[in-house]
Formats: sequence, structure tokens, C-alpha cells
Amino acid sequence: MEVIEYETPESWEDKGMNWNTPDPCNADYVMAIRQALMERCAALHTSMDYRLKKISPWKTLSRSSVEGIVRTIASMARMFVNVEWEEFEDDYSDFPKMWTYGDLVQERNCRLYEWAQYGLLRENGGEWLKQIRNAINRLTVIRAGDVYGKALTRSGSEHDPPFGESIGTAMQRAFDKLNEGTLNGSFPSSIYGWSGNTHWKCPRPDYEGDPEYNQDGYCGYAMSQAYRVTAARNWLLGAKFDIFAAVVVSKPTGPVSYSQQLDTSNLDGGGSGFTEGLNWTERVHVSDPYEFELVLGDPDAIPQNGTVPSSEFDGEGNAIKRHSAKTGWIGRSYGFLDYGVEGGFKFK
Repeated sequence: MEVIEYETPESWEDKGMNWNTPDPCNADYVMAIRQALMERCAALHTSMDYRLKKISPWKTLSRSSVEGIVRTIASMARMFVNVEWEEFEDDYSDFPKMWTYGDLVQERNCRLYEWAQYGLLRENGGEWLKQIRNAINRLTVIRAGDVYGKALTRSGSEHDPPFGESIGTAMQRAFDKLNEGTLNGSFPSSIYGWSGNTHWKCPRPDYEGDPEYNQDGYCGYAMSQAYRVTAARNWLLGAKFDIFAAVVVSKPTGPVSYSQQLDTSNLDGGGSGFTEGLNWTERVHVSDPYEFELVLGDPDAIPQNGTVPSSEFDGEGNAIKRHSAKTGWIGRSYGFLDYGVEGGFKFK
């Protein structure tokens, strides 16, 4: 008895498939959809609807299997990023925008349905198959998971001297040494570069010592945090991808150390190239998930604060409420992997 072997499609165009006029009676088209969903589930490291596994080239596609296809798409859509979305809140508090099933079915030529009627798969020249393929093709970008690399930080501080000396010394100490730590875990969520001052003391009216030591004194600080990502977890064995990040940049927040109130905060990218709002890094194409480099932030981008804060003191020179000022930038960072590239998803 002759055994007929079936070769599963390895891409949308494999085995001579033509998605302009897909043939609903040809098992290759439905098997291609099955394979496309399986590789996306693999990249997400998540499970698929049990009915998807039952789709076979040897039996008629049931309405239950159709439901399994759509349920899998609906379930996984929320784990993919819609990188083309632009309608965010002013503060980007709703960033990033993840796909939803509702958004997906409203995309052009992505009409999906769950309760297909018998025979609909064959109507309009396999139109349903085209709609499913179009929807799947929009799902290529996911959030980056665990990564490995280096954490790059600078920090410097100086206490009590006049304003210029306090911030100048703090900056010098920050740039004297770049600290390198190990990054091993979730994609970094915070990068920054700022300097600032706290008005620490004022002249005391009853001071009897050297006048040089009886003047306004300030605490100066300079800080930065950046990362060099050199490896990323990739659940889709052998697949290439682009890794990149988005950084939502704003003014530094929170009072400087030893103060209770931040009076002023000036946004200054300090040579980082970042501007206020949403910023995208360059994409890095990754062939080996353990050998690449994505630089996130800039440890040298620390602008020098030039705003002099003024604290509140009583008549004897005791601090009532200390005030501070900052200059620089802070960023909320988000990492992404895009498998819709050459060598990434086979079905794209």
C-alpha cells in the first residue's frame, strides 16, 4: 500500500500558493494559516487553541476548527504591539498600544468572524482565507522579555559649598568614573541623565567665625543611567529579528536629596538626542540572540544645572523647608522584537 506523504507549507508562497485567488479546496492554504499561528505562539511562548492542533490536510475543515483559528488570533493579538498607532494621551501614559481583536478586525481587509456559516469558506474565491492571512501579517512585533548586558551609571555629589562649586564638583565626580553592572532580567524600564542642587544652608546672623564659611551652601548632584543590551531571549528557535526601543522622555521629577520641594525642572537632553515625548531608537537586526548590541540611553548625557534654588530659613538660619532645582531628562523605556523581517517569521 502506497503511503502518501504531505509536505507542510513553510511560507505563504510555498508550494505555488497564490493568495490573490486562494483555493479553499486546497489544504495548503489552511495548513499555512495553521503554521503561521503556531510560529507566533512559539515566539510568544504561549499556547494555542486546542482545535488548531486538530487541523489536518487529511480531513475537511470543520466550523469548530474555524472557531479555533479565530480564537487563537483573538487571544494572541493582545500580546502583539501596534507600532503604527499614534493616537496616544499627551503624557503617553497609554503607551505602547497593543493590538486587540476589535482593532484588528477593523483593519482594512482583515474581516474575521467566529461563527462561520457552512460553505462560507468557499465563497468569493476564498476571500476568508485572504482576510485571515492579512490579519496574521499585522502581528509581528512583541514586547522584549528577558535581556542580558551591562548597566552603565555615573554619579557624583558635593555638599555645602557655594552653588557653582557644588554643581561643578558633582559633575566632575560623575565623569571621573563609569560604573558597569550586570543587566540580567527584564528589559530596562528607566534611563536618565540629570543634575541638580539643593539650597542647604544660609548665613547665620550670629556667626562669629570666618565669613568664608558663613555663606549660602548647596548640595550638588549629577546622575545618569543607561544600558548596553547584548543578548535577548528568543523563543522562536533559529529566527532572526529586529530589536529596538521606545523612550518616553520628560523633565526630571521629584525633589533633589535633602530637599522637600522641587522648584524648577528644566528639560535638556544633554547630547542624548532625545526630545520631549516619544523617541525611537535605531533598529538592530539580530541573527544571533546572544551576540548583538543595542545601546539604550547615554551615560555621558548629563547636562549641568544652572538654576539656583532658594530654600526657606528662620531668623537664626535654621532650615524650615529646603528647595531644589533640576536640569536634564528622564525616560520610560520599552523594548520590542520584530519578527516581520528577513529570516524572522516564515509567514509574513
